[in-house]
Amino acid sequence: MRETKTLNLLLVEDDLEDERLLCEALLEIEENRQWSNWRSSSVLPVDRLADALDCLRRRSFDAVLLNLSLPDSPTLLDSFFDVNACAGFTPILVLADEADENLADRLVREGAQDVLVKSELDCGPLARAIRYAIERQRRVDAARASAFIDDLTGVLSRDAFLHIARYRSRVESLALVEISADRDSLGPRLIEAADALVRALPAPSVVGRWDRQRLCVLAAEAVVHCAAAQLANGILQFSVSSLDELEGELPWRARTAMLAD
Repeated sequence: MRETKTLNLLLVEDDLEDERLLCEALLEIEENRQWSNWRSSSVLPVDRLADALDCLRRRSFDAVLLNLSLPDSPTLLDSFFDVNACAGFTPILVLADEADENLADRLVREGAQDVLVKSELDCGPLARAIRYAIERQRRVDAARASAFIDDLTGVLSRDAFLHIARYRSRVESLALVEISADRDSLGPRLIEAADALVRALPAPSVVGRWDRQRLCVLAAEAVVHCAAAQLANGILQFSVSSLDELEGELPWRARTAMLAD
């Protein structure tokens, strides 16, 4: 039997009557099978910003329904910014007490998936709004992930690698690994080399795609040299430099030490 899928929602609302109406609407959506992708829903209601932030830190939700007018938050935007900072990739649908086009535009620009006026909510539109918000957030997350992953090799893209490198220990070393191959065999060689490096290098080493013909590695110098000795051959050539040689500009001005023929 197929496992029941439950839609987990965090409802942040300090008005008890509005909370009751929203919970009744969500129950009616479930009873009328309007979720499409879920069999049931589970709603966790909280009435303060501090409680919402605590919940988001301790567990995950599929979406957050957020009323910005909370007793322990000084401004509407502060409520959103604080929840958004803790929500990670969880979509946020703002529950507005009244229509305010300027505020709604600002909230969407800042990352809200939708702004819903509470007095205008019906079960069907509410169900669609939540479903669409979750799907849009998934697409955004996929786009973000694709920007950090090299399509061919599956290791980090250059930009992602450089971002991580700037925050890593200065005693680590950067290795550029050049793949020697003709045009037709370069793609398979890159894939093979990336797989070999990922298997050979222990955590927390980092492997990325530097450019068309080179991979990049960030690891302790001894680890880099060990991998070079293990993998270097006529196809792979390692050039090693210290992160201290970065000098704030790209590419790294590497002190080259060829570890393979």
